[in-house]
Amino acid sequence: MMTRLRAAASRSSLLALPASCALLALCTPALADDPASLLREIEALGERLARVEADRGRESAARRNAAAAAVEAGDKPRSWKLPGTNTSMSVGGLLKMSVLWDFSNARQASASTTSESFGAGGTPVVDGSAADNAFNGGNFQFTARRSRIWIQTWTPTEWGEFRTYVEADFVGMGATAGSSTNLLRLRQAYGALGPLLVGKTQTLYYGTIGLPERLEETGPIKPGEQRIEQIRYTQGLGGGFVLSVALEEAGNTSDAFGPGINACARAGAVCTVLPAASFSATGGFNGPQRWPNVTAALQWNFPGGALYASGMIGQLTIDSGGVSQTSAHASALRWGASLAGRYTIGVMEFGGQAGVGEGIGRKYFDQLVTGFRDAVLVVSGNAADLRPVLVYSATGYAQIKLTDTIRAMGAFSWGMNEVASEVPGYSLPGSASRATLTAVPNWYMAAYGNVLWNPVPQVTLGAEYSYQFAARYNSADTTVHRLQFAAIYRF
Repeated sequence: MMTRLRAAASRSSLLALPASCALLALCTPALADDPASLLREIEALGERLARVEADRGRESAARRNAAAAAVEAGDKPRSWKLPGTNTSMSVGGLLKMSVLWDFSNARQASASTTSESFGAGGTPVVDGSAADNAFNGGNFQFTARRSRIWIQTWTPTEWGEFRTYVEADFVGMGATAGSSTNLLRLRQAYGALGPLLVGKTQTLYYGTIGLPERLEETGPIKPGEQRIEQIRYTQGLGGGFVLSVALEEAGNTSDAFGPGINACARAGAVCTVLPAASFSATGGFNGPQRWPNVTAALQWNFPGGALYASGMIGQLTIDSGGVSQTSAHASALRWGASLAGRYTIGVMEFGGQAGVGEGIGRKYFDQLVTGFRDAVLVVSGNAADLRPVLVYSATGYAQIKLTDTIRAMGAFSWGMNEVASEVPGYSLPGSASRATLTAVPNWYMAAYGNVLWNPVPQVTLGAEYSYQFAARYNSADTTVHRLQFAAIYRF
């Protein structure tokens, strides 16, 4: 048996040998004749393999980059992660179109200037003037200048959350004319790392708690909405209490004005008007500012509402530099205190704020709305006395939720500017002192009512009626009443 198997294997091997030899002869005749060709084939094969490997590497890197660049949801609502970072970013804003109808004084001296930014205390048009009579038939305007855009980011760090925020609208100062002027204005710009904020945002003094929801952006009296450059520190105290302190810019900003000063030269019992150019080498008074204003606020949040107490202290300074009528240096303390709150019960929300202070009327009460002043400069020879003006105001409102999407609001504001008490001889009949305060508002009031509808959360449609009145020293009064329709689209 074993002999037969060995014989069969020998026959198979003999049969396979010619086939193998034939195959070798067919596949390698050229290689046997040309070794250089074999070398070239091997090199070409190596190059092809190298290209394949390189292509695979690039594809792998592209896949890795694509994964890194993929949009990832951020840590905050409506935000996304910046590719390759742990920073969440959000872009938003609102488009606001207002349709304005002024029934009487249009707050403007001609049809070429927009009246939208002025309150009764800030308009140059007095009751009974030619401009007032020209517009008493009514004035109609469209404006979209109050549209806004903002960008904000959040980044977790070992020092706490780092946040940046930039917001702009199109109500820049210096616009030449018309309701469609579109100069970009920086509303807010700040960075906050943990409890420390540096940049421009709402002042701590007065705050925004207690202000009504309204379409009119220049009233009622709105000191808490003044946006001022500052360095702020905020600390939660537990139990709903939050304490904030800040150093704030004391002079002009793009939104909050610097000191408003009226001046007179005293001669006996009376005081004659002293133009700014006669006591300031620059022809106007805005400083110098020696110190920032110090502001502080304590907020208590509780179920259904909040209370907010705030105060500020600073300094007003005048120094002519020794080149004008008086070379004297004078300064005065400025201060303020306020209390505000809001509370919701059922479908009703109530709120308000009230404040008092000296030397802050123009800075914190918005000159374009109230026209209030900060101080009176009384010059006697080479001596100067800077007298801060007492101001006080109050705002209250009530809002009712008519349906899930419709609400109605009524608000009233009132404010007083006690500037006459700082002008020597102003109360004397026929006194020349009276000219010192020509057209300066004494007191101001505003009443507002609106109905707002949110057909969807991102859209607000509303109608609002407003009435404003300013009683002026040594001048006719100013009155404004207006109907406004607005459409606000948020994104």
